[in-house]
Amino acid sequence: MQLLYADDSPGAPTSAQVVVDRNTGALTFGATVGAADTVTASYLVAAADSVKVTLKLGAQEEVYTVVSGDDLASDITANSQWVNAQAEANSAELPTKSASATEFAAFGTGSNTPGANGEINADYKIGLDALLNEDAHIIVAAGQDDSFGDEMDAHCQVASSDAYRRERIGVVGSALGATLDQLRGHNLASDRVIFVGPGVKTTDAASNKEVTLPGAYSAAAIAGLLASYSPHVSLTNKTLRVGDLEKRYSAAELTQLVQARLLALEARRGIRVVKGITTSTNTAWHQITTRRIVDFAKIGVRGAASSFIGLLNNERVRGALRTSINIFLAEMVQDEMLISYDLNVSATREQERQGIVQVDMVLRPTFSIDFIKVTMFLE
Repeated sequence: MQLLYADDSPGAPTSAQVVVDRNTGALTFGATVGAADTVTASYLVAAADSVKVTLKLGAQEEVYTVVSGDDLASDITANSQWVNAQAEANSAELPTKSASATEFAAFGTGSNTPGANGEINADYKIGLDALLNEDAHIIVAAGQDDSFGDEMDAHCQVASSDAYRRERIGVVGSALGATLDQLRGHNLASDRVIFVGPGVKTTDAASNKEVTLPGAYSAAAIAGLLASYSPHVSLTNKTLRVGDLEKRYSAAELTQLVQARLLALEARRGIRVVKGITTSTNTAWHQITTRRIVDFAKIGVRGAASSFIGLLNNERVRGALRTSINIFLAEMVQDEMLISYDLNVSATREQERQGIVQVDMVLRPTFSIDFIKVTMFLE
């Protein structure tokens, strides 16, 4: 097969010729290519006219050998699982090599234009809406700070309503570089939203350098820690497996942050949670455990009662329903989630006609120890 090049104006190819367009890579055959034919085309470029570009995420790598920015953008768009690439005005040039083949530059640093975590608030809301019917109890908006807290609270309230019945808690973190006054001045106030700060420091796996990360990463770590414990286990004084904190606050400053309803982190024999609290201004919902215990009870009672839907609404069936719910609540007492409870299952004649069974409960959740007050007398 004879190769001809379009920029040489060779005319129409014969059956033994193929015309190559150097600009687009298009091939024009003189002979008709059949549907069952397989055509493989490749080309060689001098090593001096190409570069190897490596993208690294943890221990994984994506490697591209390219001859221009256009070539790199095309390869990344077609093959990368991590990033998207867009050709710029100088994309016809050969990418500039780094100083060392083993030196990696993080996205958004140096001459790289920082991104915005790939999303905007509107996109996050769409994503949260897609989760309304999912059985997810703890939600984190990756890369967002407390400015997204109102949207997170609205989502959690809707998801936890009788329409969706997905009892949900949201966790948000502080912005990178947030001052003490900015942290204390947040406007979040919800028993379903936890505000975490400050950010954390860790070693970047790609560059092997220490990086400072915003509170969104602290929020993700807290969400994972929270999910690892039963509902009645408090995060107070629990350790968080991170390298260091963005900023270390004094005892007085930590007190102010806790009083401002912020789940603060401190450096004390490791990185620890000062107090496991929500942003609620209602002291009844101050501890995260109270919110989680009540949510656990709602889910359990709903599950215990669901099998009775469609059965007769009489004393016998209501007694069986009461027994089923009572067994579940008694287990919560045994597991130390509740101190005690009161339960009543009833239905008036009018409720029987409407198919309603009234379940009334009084729950007395177990509270955790947030501090120990010691009084010493010296004789």
